[in-house]
Amino acid sequence: MFEKIAALIFNYFEFMAKIYYNNQQHLVIQMNVNEATELNFGIPITGLQNLCICGTCNNECKPEEIYYVAGINEVLCCDCIIDFCKNMNHYTDDNSLDYEQAHFNKIAEKLNMKERAIRTTDGKLIIINKDNIPVKD
Repeated sequence: MFEKIAALIFNYFEFMAKIYYNNQQHLVIQMNVNEATELNFGIPITGLQNLCICGTCNNECKPEEIYYVAGINEVLCCDCIIDFCKNMNHYTDDNSLDYEQAHFNKIAEKLNMKERAIRTTDGKLIIINKDNIPVKD
């Protein structure tokens, strides 16, 4: 009974996905389990809180601490995102950056986030407000 009440309360809790900034400059979005489920990273469970499994350790993610990593197109739990950002190289070749940018922008769009990733003239990925992206004529 307690789980059902907790699930109902959580479903009414409004959480907006946000950028998870890190020293390695990986494009990461923190989201909750409902947002992850809408993106097909989570598992809907009727009558209970949805479930999301970490793509690295295969443990259940905390409902409010799910991290989408655009460079690998996967969701990680709190412990694994810390390890990932500390130990994983951020590949900066054109193909890797194009892949990361495309996946980040697709997920940000689906989550109605205002941020988007763009490439600078020197080839680096940065995050800006989508309203500030120059429109090509």
